[in-house]
Amino acid sequence: MSIKEILSGIAQIRLGRWTSLIFAGLVGAGVLFGGQTAMRLARSPNASNQPLAVIDGKPISLGTFQAEMRRRGGEAAFATPQQRRALLDDMIRVEVLASNASKAGYAEDPDVRRAIAQLLADRYQHDTIDQPLAGLQVTEGEIEDYYHDHIGEFTAPESAHAAVIFVAVPANTSDDQRQTLQQRAQHVRDLASAKAGAPNFAELAGQFSDDPDTRPQGGDIGWVSEGQESPRWEKAVMTAIFDLDNPGEVSPVIATETGYYVVKLLEDKPAAVRPLPDVHNGIRQQLIRAQRQQRAAKLYAAALANVQVTVNEASLAAMEAAEKAVVDVPHAPARQQNAGAAG
Repeated sequence: MSIKEILSGIAQIRLGRWTSLIFAGLVGAGVLFGGQTAMRLARSPNASNQPLAVIDGKPISLGTFQAEMRRRGGEAAFATPQQRRALLDDMIRVEVLASNASKAGYAEDPDVRRAIAQLLADRYQHDTIDQPLAGLQVTEGEIEDYYHDHIGEFTAPESAHAAVIFVAVPANTSDDQRQTLQQRAQHVRDLASAKAGAPNFAELAGQFSDDPDTRPQGGDIGWVSEGQESPRWEKAVMTAIFDLDNPGEVSPVIATETGYYVVKLLEDKPAAVRPLPDVHNGIRQQLIRAQRQQRAAKLYAAALANVQVTVNEASLAAMEAAEKAVVDVPHAPARQQNAGAAG
């Protein structure tokens, strides 16, 4: 090979290297330019209006797509092209099914219309009623005023721990029998109030009381509160308990329709007011709830003023009358119905 040919080959090699470098540079510049152009497009004011897909003339814009990404966990959850494409395909699937459902008349289905109305109402209430009321607060002065104006709500009533002995009077008891039972109750009361030498109240209850629930516990009924309406004990019994002044005191015989009672006061607790620090948070929450209800009612009234509402009271009354008539229709006994069917 001649020196000329060798020099020519070297020149071609160098030219090839320079050509590769120049081509790579052009490609890199094109990629950089394309990336910058794409970034500018994504950040441009019209980027969110660029449709990524169109279903029956309804576009899925870039802005809608990005909002869906945020709703489903943020852009970090869709970092790869495959993840973003899967999301777009799912959005397309929903729109395709919704479009077919609309064409099939589902939009007029009562259940669908009710669900859509509920969704719209919930969203409107959240934005126009719930959200503006989220930051409601009350002052310390308002809390203190409520506490002093409603002090009865924070006062624990007087309570008593008592025991009873019950002498039952059965129904249709004669006067003579009733008198005998009363004498028995009086005898028990005398023994219970004796200073010494008599069985204690618990022993007397176990021996004489006709109340099966308290007799095994020596007549102990536990703690009751003054003013409390007890489904278990008659009003006269509750009154007698709180007429006793000192623990250990025994009441006179108490006559009721069901029998005779003797009551003993075991312990008592005076009425007590809960201090403000103990109820402070509860009052604050209660006042906030009250304010929220009042302001929500005003906001709803404002929303109602924008909508015309008419209630057909006549139709409503007719429906109520028809339902009442069905309920009031007398039904023949099953035996008569069966006989009529057989005939």
